[in-house]
Amino acid sequence: MNSDVSRLPLDTARSDVLAQLQAMRADHAHIEGSIVATTDGLVIAHDLGHSETFGIEPEGVAALAAVNLGLSQRISDTASHGHLQETVVRGLYGHVVTYPAGGRALLTVLVRDGVDLEALHLQARRVADRVADMLSDSWMDDAATWSSPR
Repeated sequence: MNSDVSRLPLDTARSDVLAQLQAMRADHAHIEGSIVATTDGLVIAHDLGHSETFGIEPEGVAALAAVNLGLSQRISDTASHGHLQETVVRGLYGHVVTYPAGGRALLTVLVRDGVDLEALHLQARRVADRVADMLSDSWMDDAATWSSPR
């Protein structure tokens, strides 16, 4: 594993990830907000719009998205359908879409109904790839522990 000297400072990693989330929301009218979390559900950064997402708890969404992603990966593997691209949960008022962001993190995007999912997938996958790159040196050990202050 990389030494502490080469590790991106946590505040920088979080601010870079947050900038990606904010830019994605600014570019896509249907996005209400987004969350980047570890695959065990620990929030790294989130950008939830003030009025559109009032009452949403990023920690709860992140934890459930992590469970959903893990189960979905197992289903895709068991069905021999290859590497998981995303999970889509469709509700009456919109979608909750989760993308792997490398092997240790995930990106969850909350979108209003009426979204062009193909356009969203293209943009969100690019953001997930950039986030994975940004976070690649921010792990404490090979067990994928996010080096977050408690």
